[in-house]
Amino acid sequence: MGAWLEQKEKIKELLASEEYKTLMKKRSTECETVFNQTKGNPGFRNFHLRGKEKAGTEWGLLMIGYDFKQLVRLMNA
Repeated sequence: MGAWLEQKEKIKELLASEEYKTLMKKRSTECETVFNQTKGNPGFRNFHLRGKEKAGTEWGLLMIGYDFKQLVRLMNA
């Protein structure tokens, strides 16, 4: 039980650090936006195919569509 409490305290300190807060702020603008737009706009909620390889292919196709969407947006700007 002591090791668990030590790890819990270590994580609490990490989450409170300024370096972590800066990293999470950067991540929210870079990475989370893509996932949010992927789930929200085309209505993607779950994979339709089974298996790691097929799900990877489905995700790749979804990301190609996202990239094309961003490319068209940049070309019209």
